[in-house]
Order: sequence, then structure tokens, then C-alpha cells
Amino acid sequence: MEFLSEMWMPIVVSAVFVWIASSILHMVLPHHKKEIGGHPDEEKLVGALEGVEPGQYMFPWGTPEDMKNPEYQEKMNKGPCGMVTIWGGAPNMGRNLMLMIAFYLVVGVFVAYVASNAGGADDSYRSMFRIAGASAFMAHGLGWIPVMVWFGTKGFWTYTFDSVIYALITGGVFGWLG
Repeated sequence: MEFLSEMWMPIVVSAVFVWIASSILHMVLPHHKKEIGGHPDEEKLVGALEGVEPGQYMFPWGTPEDMKNPEYQEKMNKGPCGMVTIWGGAPNMGRNLMLMIAFYLVVGVFVAYVASNAGGADDSYRSMFRIAGASAFMAHGLGWIPVMVWFGTKGFWTYTFDSVIYALITGGVFGWLG
């Protein structure tokens, strides 16, 4: 745990910088705008979902036994197939923004751990940038890939771009302050 006392500054600064970059990438720049769209008959859809408890729902839904059934397979082949997430109200933006900075702090702790224990690492900016940047990319850029594999890859390149930005910021801050 000695690495925490030595690396607290790059952990905090990189988390704040990545949080700011994330806000800019998602709210100012246009590259995420086409990932989610409105339904052409939103009123009818919302009416059909009225009263559904918050949660995630897959359709058509079936047990492993159902999946062997020809009627179920026909529904899957015919479509539509998908997932719906029901929130149950407007998201709490303040809470979610604080959870994101907490996530970035946790990433920073793991980056600091890897960087402080990397064999062959020296105190040079370049060495710290490489190790911290690669570790940060693993945290930001690889963790969501299984979700994309199973539930759609529409945002693959935009999220990969964002992850590279976050990794460069984290690597730069750790190289500067680490």
C-alpha cells in the first residue's frame, strides 16, 4: 500500500482530468450522438411499457429448454430481438457523475499499483507514460468489449477512441506527477 502514499497525486489528478475529458467527449463533441436514437412511435412504445418494473428485459425471452422449441426459434429468426432497460424515472445525474469520478479514482489506484510494481520501470516520464497509459487503456478500453460482443457494437469505435484519450491523459499525468 506504499504506492498509494507515493502516487496519490497522479491518481487524483488523472481521475479529475479523465472525468472532465469524459464530460466533453459525451456532452460537447458529436461522436456519441448517433449511438442511441428515438423510436419512430415513441408514444406507442412508452404506452406498451407503462407499468413495467425497472430492470433489463430481453425479447423474445426463453429458458434454455424454450430455445430448443421450434416456435421460439421461429420468433428469434423472425425478430425483432433485443433488450430494453427500464430506469423507472429520470437518472440521477449528480449521483452518476460522482460514481464516474469514483470509478476513475479506482482505475487510478490500479494504474498506480501496476506502475509502481512494473519490473524494469524507471522514474522517467516515458517509462511511466507507457506503463500507466497501457494500464489505463486496459481499464477503460477492454472492459466493455464483452458487452459490445453480446449486445451490439454500434459504439465500438467511439468508445475505443474515448478509451485512447483517457489512457493518454492518465499516462501523461502519471508521467508528469508519478
